[in-house]
Amino acid sequence: MNKKIIVTGASGHIGFHVAKQLLELNYPVTLLIRKENQNTRELKAKGAQIEFADLLDPNSYRTTLLNADVLFHLASENSTDTSDEGRVILNTFELTKKVIDEAIAQHVKTIIYTSSVVVLGRSPDKNILITENDSAKVLESPYVKGKFLAEQYCNEIISKDPSIDIRRIYPSWVVGPNDTALTPPHKVIKDYLAKGQKFYFSGGISLTSVEEVAAAHINAWLKGKPHQKYTAGGNNITFQEFYYTLAKLSGKKKPFLFLPKWFIYYASIASKLVLGKKSKVDPAYVDSVIGNYSWYDSSKTINELGYSIPSLNSILEKAILENKKKELGVNKLVLKNDPAIVKTEFASDDILLITGFPGWLGNRMLDIFMNGDTFGKNAINRKIRLLVQPGFKDLISLPSNFEIVYGDITKKETLGSALSGVKTIYHLAGVIYPKNISAYYKVNEEGTKNLVDAAIESGIRRILFMSTDSVCGYGRKERFFTDQTPQHPYKNYGRSKYMAEKYILDKTAEGKIDGTSLRGFWFFGPFMPERNMNFFNMFFWKRQIVFGNGKNVRSISHVDNIIQAFIKAEKRKETFGKWYWIGNKTNDHTVDHIYETVASGLGVKYNPFYIPRWVCEIFSIFDTMISWFGKINASIHAAGKFHKDIAGEISAAEKDFDYKPDIGFEEIKIELKNLFKK
Repeated sequence: MNKKIIVTGASGHIGFHVAKQLLELNYPVTLLIRKENQNTRELKAKGAQIEFADLLDPNSYRTTLLNADVLFHLASENSTDTSDEGRVILNTFELTKKVIDEAIAQHVKTIIYTSSVVVLGRSPDKNILITENDSAKVLESPYVKGKFLAEQYCNEIISKDPSIDIRRIYPSWVVGPNDTALTPPHKVIKDYLAKGQKFYFSGGISLTSVEEVAAAHINAWLKGKPHQKYTAGGNNITFQEFYYTLAKLSGKKKPFLFLPKWFIYYASIASKLVLGKKSKVDPAYVDSVIGNYSWYDSSKTINELGYSIPSLNSILEKAILENKKKELGVNKLVLKNDPAIVKTEFASDDILLITGFPGWLGNRMLDIFMNGDTFGKNAINRKIRLLVQPGFKDLISLPSNFEIVYGDITKKETLGSALSGVKTIYHLAGVIYPKNISAYYKVNEEGTKNLVDAAIESGIRRILFMSTDSVCGYGRKERFFTDQTPQHPYKNYGRSKYMAEKYILDKTAEGKIDGTSLRGFWFFGPFMPERNMNFFNMFFWKRQIVFGNGKNVRSISHVDNIIQAFIKAEKRKETFGKWYWIGNKTNDHTVDHIYETVASGLGVKYNPFYIPRWVCEIFSIFDTMISWFGKINASIHAAGKFHKDIAGEISAAEKDFDYKPDIGFEEIKIELKNLFKK
């Protein structure tokens, strides 16, 4: 279609869906973005044009806007943060003012501006719905102030020059897929699903679907009229109904305690007095939201734009599903269709089976196989089969060369169809911090035996196993592990992984399979789970906790380097029956050096708070004691060994299969900078 369509905010939630739906309607779409993320990469793969711009600097996008048919302006900071009002106002009002001014100057025909229902206000009476003609009386947060100022500015422009066509959409609480930044509604849902909620309170919200809100944006252009305002509200429900429905659909416990507004309000004041800007609950926000009803009348949008509101159950069911995908990291797996990536071709009958997907290493492995690594290497065109636990059904969507077979390594009878016709197995599956110690031996040891035995029965010879430094524990007589270091498994995890590794190597010695074990160290890299994200978030504290004196040495294993090792070792006969250390280029990095590197990548000062080594030993003793009761605590377990030397030489891997860890500290610093970029 011969149209010029510009979208801002496509890296965000609603903006992504607006751009996606426009592309599905075969419109040419240009995205104005500050940096790429998984959303913009997916849109690029679907045909969107990318223009990098700083929306606060009109010079960076002036020519892009020239004579455009329509600008969908959705870019804005969406936050309940009250600690930095200037920043939020800049990224809501000031940004919008500059974009609209430049759009007018460059003769853009129609501007679709995404406002928010917060500028329309809330009602103290559940029987009185708010419409697009209402106006907020209370501006309780910087975000609301910024959006309100932008609303006033639009009114001023239209009143001065009615020929300027600005149409506004007012979304309510929007829920749905592809929310990369975790907007407030999704954060509330995520927190409830992770931690539960014991109490509820008076008042209500309006919950709607991101796909329908995006469609309303497009129809505001195609069907709407100049200067019109359209409310995109949703299911008008009380907070109690919201939590009760989430509980019913997720199987979590519903809140049982009602807290009156006055109690929450005074608690928020106390929190503010004690914590200051760090307080997560602002009294003004409590006063405005709790006890009032953010309920909206969307009849105009329904009648004029064909807007629809899905049922509450369907919206929250999708939200729960999306939360599970985020927890597993599979929402980030997108085929980028980058023509610059050269893929290694495999024969059609060379089928690879991967266990341990979804998971940190498995997710990144698939990402690299589809799109290449940081350097554009290791992409492949190969038939890949994934052994996935049945509990993950309906959570995974992958390109056609990936086949999903549901099974469980702890149940040998479920493995037959997954192994049919397979040439090679990458065995990544295992548990690190299960709820019960018994899972170590059920999954890591017995599960591996089941897989190996089933592979032997199916005539599969090649198996590569993801092992761990815990099979040797930590440096005792020597600081650094070598290929001569004897096994000395560290506690239950180390023992279970060692027994799994031993079984593979024993069966290789018997001539029944061709097995190789790759021992990793401290993991770094993309697709890290939340517990690892929490580690990096610690660097934004005033002081960083270091267990030990920081002088002990640690090797690290970037997941990209590990994946390279699997690929290179697979076809090398020299690796049959052997194990290898898979770490970084040099093995003499102290914990202090690693922490300093991380701090540098995050742009913060390294200011350590050292926990004495004798305290770490007490953690280790306590870790052992609770294991007697079949339990494990991830934090206690990690604290009990963090002060040890855990580093190894990679010379054997370099010699036998040309292992070259491409990702080093400089690349890790760049990764961290991009991951935590504000």
